[in-house]
Amino acid sequence: MALRIGYSQPQAGPQGFARTKKVFGGTVNILAADLVTTNQVALFRVPAGFVAQGLFASATDMDTNGSPTLTLNIGDSGSAARLLSASNIGQAGTSTSTIATTGSYYQFTADTDILLQPAANAATAAAGTITVYLEGFMANP
Repeated sequence: MALRIGYSQPQAGPQGFARTKKVFGGTVNILAADLVTTNQVALFRVPAGFVAQGLFASATDMDTNGSPTLTLNIGDSGSAARLLSASNIGQAGTSTSTIATTGSYYQFTADTDILLQPAANAATAAAGTITVYLEGFMANP
């Protein structure tokens, strides 16, 4: 599996008191070559102790076929679909604010890259962007 780091700036650390609200994420460019099930793109990193509460994801149209097949997972190395499972947001440029049940109140035990990985290949892949924000809080130390 190929992994491409999509973020370029340093990420915010775990500073803050217990249960201080934190939001991680941003917009990442997605290459047409990224849109196959064997590839992953690291979107951002969350610190150890971060507890996920909610997700917002928005994508441009990255499957320009008349019958698009692209579905996207957002997760981590332990579960490709921990936060978003087989979403069709990349088929027509839409958004979602639904977090997978496996991601709701999940506590990350180590600094963790949040990964985008297609669940199904694009029929006609096109480069685009994805914007993902993961909100949550820092657990008690």
